[in-house]
Amino acid sequence: MRKKKVLFLLISVLMISALLSACSKNSGKSPEPGTAAPEPGASAGPQPSSAKWQGEIQISLPNASASVWNAVAQAYMAINPGVKVKVDHKPQEGYKEWLNAQFAAGTPEVDLITNNEILNLAGDKKFVDYYPYFDKNNPYTGKDWKDSFDLGAMGINLDGIGVEDHLWNLNFESVQIVWVYNKEIFRQAGVTETPKTFSDLTAAFDKIKAAGYIPLGLAGDSNSMWSSTAGWLVRIYADQYMRDFVNITRSQPQDYTFLPEVDDKWAFEPKDPYNDSNSKVTKNPLRAWKAIKDKSGPFKVAGNPAWAAYSENLKKLFSYTPDGFFGVKDTQAYQLFLTGKAATMLSTPGSYWKLPKDFSDEEKTGAQGGVKPFEYGFFNMPSMEGPQVQGAARTIQIPVGSYGIVNKSAEQNALNMDFMMFLTSPEGYKVYVEAIQKSPDASLDGAPALKDITLPDEMTAAFADFAPIGNTEGYDSAANVLARGLWDYQPSIQDWVGSVQKYFAGKISTDQYLNELQANIDKYFDVALKERKMERSDLDTPEKRPPARN
Repeated sequence: MRKKKVLFLLISVLMISALLSACSKNSGKSPEPGTAAPEPGASAGPQPSSAKWQGEIQISLPNASASVWNAVAQAYMAINPGVKVKVDHKPQEGYKEWLNAQFAAGTPEVDLITNNEILNLAGDKKFVDYYPYFDKNNPYTGKDWKDSFDLGAMGINLDGIGVEDHLWNLNFESVQIVWVYNKEIFRQAGVTETPKTFSDLTAAFDKIKAAGYIPLGLAGDSNSMWSSTAGWLVRIYADQYMRDFVNITRSQPQDYTFLPEVDDKWAFEPKDPYNDSNSKVTKNPLRAWKAIKDKSGPFKVAGNPAWAAYSENLKKLFSYTPDGFFGVKDTQAYQLFLTGKAATMLSTPGSYWKLPKDFSDEEKTGAQGGVKPFEYGFFNMPSMEGPQVQGAARTIQIPVGSYGIVNKSAEQNALNMDFMMFLTSPEGYKVYVEAIQKSPDASLDGAPALKDITLPDEMTAAFADFAPIGNTEGYDSAANVLARGLWDYQPSIQDWVGSVQKYFAGKISTDQYLNELQANIDKYFDVALKERKMERSDLDTPEKRPPARN
């Protein structure tokens, strides 16, 4: 593989959203034939894909469908009879803690995981780097594995890989966050059109509330506020007011991140929802950290009129949520929508075929025999308006999955990669999507970024209905790194949840809320920076790559 520089888009979904990147030195070269395999935990390169596979693969994903993954496992084992694939999925709640405990005890037994919430472990080489395998032959397609992917849709630009560049998880499925609404409630409340602007949305919500329904079925517990539905809204709407972040964080000609063939062509245009995409302009994370330290532009929170206007609109939006909002979990919010108590919810296009299954699910509805289905529809993010708004509302529309491989021996790593090659091949993915169609508890949230596959007609038709409006995820923007506390640093997030609870409850003013958020950011700045293996001195020369630190 020739020398390249990688731009890649990182996401957590349901996500959706808190990823940590780490750098480490890795030659990226395959082991020479006949060389000894590295010890467990060592960085291991690919082995020939023609190996006669023997061994066991353990899969534990959060809230994944056992029937779907068992179908894939059975198909893989039929081709590779020397391999046993064990599927043991875990609940989403507590998954991160379970993973951390597994690694704390040594090398986990599990092989395939979702690792977006523990990417801080990547610096210790706990995961396998996918990039060295991309040039390897996929035996299930007869082509290089990289040729199985729509790399552009995945946010990967293979212009070059340096030894410090890694891909610790694979995202080849997609998600687009949309509003789902109960058409029957809208009709009863006299709402005849789906909202296009924030004013349209709040006017509709006022009518729905007057009709006796909950306008917005949204979870408000700490998990939702950070990485799920509530957190999505917090960041999505902050993005409208802070689109100019890119003028501060974009790579400068002298920066280690600068790519002339990309950056020399770029000009700021906030009305273009894809203007700041990673394929159009590179960003320097050190410049984002420096802007936070210096309180530059949108990275200054307290006393910033844009932050004030955004916060006041956000408070209004969250006033339409269920009673006891901060104690509501995602499952409870979903039940409110399923049972016809809430008029809207946040979800993905996967609800197109997931809702019909869930109407009859007693556990999800909490009703014996399920509930009577109702007509539902979708609409995109209504845009906030006003003098501080810099662009129309975008959403989170990114490749997802975050499939990580636990780093073990060279042989085990190669076996696990062979399984992933099968999954992403037309043969393996056909098994996967057909199992989803038959499953009572699974859906495909968006069109996959895979080549040469054929989706069932109903899936193709469903995805065609969702117009793209731009993506907010994967950028070191003020909206992403400051709206919920400082850059996904957990103590800062916990403090922010306490502040925003007081603010939404009317116990503190907008100015007081923003002062608390600014103090929160300042308080945790140094320790959060250190968690990313950086020091304040690195910010004095943002053009230089920070040194590798243990």
